[in-house]
Amino acid sequence: MDCPKCGHSQENTVKCASCGVYFAKLAPPAAPARAVVVPVAADRGFSIGALVLAAVAAGGVVYYLMRGAHSAHAPAAVATAAAPVQPGPATPDTGPVAAAASAVSAVEAARSATVFIRTAWGFGSGFIIDAECHVVTNRHVVETDATRVTASVDHNPDIQSTIAVTQQRLQNAILTAQLHRHVIANQPGSNLERMQLDDQIRQMQQTLATLPKQVDAEVASRVNDADQSGFSVTLLDGTHYDGLHARLATNADLAVFQLPANGCPFIVADRNAALRVGQRVYTIGNPSGLAYTVTSGVVSGQRQMEGQSYVQTDAPINPGNSGGPLITEQGRVIGINSRVMRGVQGIGFAIPIDAVYSEFPEMVPAR
Repeated sequence: MDCPKCGHSQENTVKCASCGVYFAKLAPPAAPARAVVVPVAADRGFSIGALVLAAVAAGGVVYYLMRGAHSAHAPAAVATAAAPVQPGPATPDTGPVAAAASAVSAVEAARSATVFIRTAWGFGSGFIIDAECHVVTNRHVVETDATRVTASVDHNPDIQSTIAVTQQRLQNAILTAQLHRHVIANQPGSNLERMQLDDQIRQMQQTLATLPKQVDAEVASRVNDADQSGFSVTLLDGTHYDGLHARLATNADLAVFQLPANGCPFIVADRNAALRVGQRVYTIGNPSGLAYTVTSGVVSGQRQMEGQSYVQTDAPINPGNSGGPLITEQGRVIGINSRVMRGVQGIGFAIPIDAVYSEFPEMVPAR
């Protein structure tokens, strides 16, 4: 490469051998982030640090990369499922107090019908929609098309940021190894250590050059494995199911699957709901692995994006919430939490529940 400061041409990508400047100091500042609507795919909940580390490990350079440092993005911890809250005895109708108590009871009931979904490459949410134990979620939560999943990784700024951090640490590790190699260059009896250092430096340089491709390959491998083994689901009461597979929608970010159970608790769909701006709503899901978290907000509007209708809300929708329900105070589901506007706070989007029945007409309840 050519030094941006003095023009000296060399192979070393860390420091100029002519003027001594470190190239990282000359990198232009990052452009301000633009607000963009994206699936909550980080929601993919990729254990980002673990994913990148797995790719780096494939290059055999963990020793120098981790020496004296910890991963910038540790894998998200998965919270233990809490026991269901038992509703208390009925109380007399006292106006607003009774309405608030009713809302709490309805939300708690919906929470018991929300599920935690774990795949080989991340986690997300879903909810049981009928007594036959059908579960609705986002397609991108259970997607098993390796090409589509790796494409989402390539466009995910959180994962790309982690890759950039890892690349910088690799550059620092290479420099440390090169300096140590220089120190022992003329020391007697250091031939073996120098050979080992040369091999480690070579491996790190190769990994540095190919890290994004290695991450894609690691993701593709996990997705392909999951296509065979399926994904797992855990309910609020701790009931666990493995080896599940979903049917994927063609025209929307939706998927459905059925649990091998009977008489499941479920959330009633509020089809053709006449939503009001300012109407109180709740999201239920597993943001960053914190299972069965409830957040609240209001309906902010209804939008059209890429030919799809969405309910806009300021109720927090975070990574891991993908596929979870957006419900009313009466505990009825009006949408599937799906997207956020990256770069701003308080703007999330849910696919209207009616879209489930458009994509999967067999799900329409019999009259």
